[in-house]
Amino acid sequence: MMKKQKLLLIALCALLSLPLHGYAELSRLPPVMHERQLRPAPETPAPSDTPAPAPTVTPAPEPTPEADSVVLGCPAYTVEIDMAEYYLTEMEEAAVSGSVSAGHAAEAAREAVLASGGAGEPVAFDDLYLLARVIDAMAGSDWLTEDFRMAVGEVVLNRVASPEFPNTLREVVYQRGQYTVVNTARFSALVPRRECVEVAARLLQGERRMVPAVVYQADYLQGELFTMYPDRRLGNTYFCLSRRLELYD
Repeated sequence: MMKKQKLLLIALCALLSLPLHGYAELSRLPPVMHERQLRPAPETPAPSDTPAPAPTVTPAPEPTPEADSVVLGCPAYTVEIDMAEYYLTEMEEAAVSGSVSAGHAAEAAREAVLASGGAGEPVAFDDLYLLARVIDAMAGSDWLTEDFRMAVGEVVLNRVASPEFPNTLREVVYQRGQYTVVNTARFSALVPRRECVEVAARLLQGERRMVPAVVYQADYLQGELFTMYPDRRLGNTYFCLSRRLELYD
């Protein structure tokens, strides 16, 4: 009997100690844990049958003339290429490189542009190449001036236009007893310098610095003097007028 009472007493003490033990464990938790455990969970709202409003779409602004003329923040420009000038440049490059076939091709392309209304004077590549070589042979040294090169080439073209001399550039250059420099081996192999080609192109397009009657160039006077170019290496070069000025009125 005593043994049973003792066992009941032990069981009763164990039962009475359970709530106290649970509260002791809860008291040792941090305050945040107290609130987290004791606060009721928020209620999740029930789904509504009302559809969500459609998103608002803002239309893109209409393009303006100012906006149309700007690409990536930079103004747009229209570039027009002068094809006649372009092909003339190609002819000059061919002359500088000594490529006759490329020069003829560029000349044909330029003639087509001029025939369709392009602006510019017709220029034959053979004339450009020959005149540039004559200028180079007589005034191509790097210490000589552009004015001197222009004068040398201008005398040649003045003779072509003059009634006193042949009518083509080739005939003027190769006329007996005139431009003896063209009969040398050096001239036969000569490829003109760029500055001489550029001067020849300008002259063939009509640029002039002297009067049409200047048809003589020599290291001595051949008639009335128009201008003279002194040089410490070449000496003086005289550019003189025709003796028949009445032909140039």
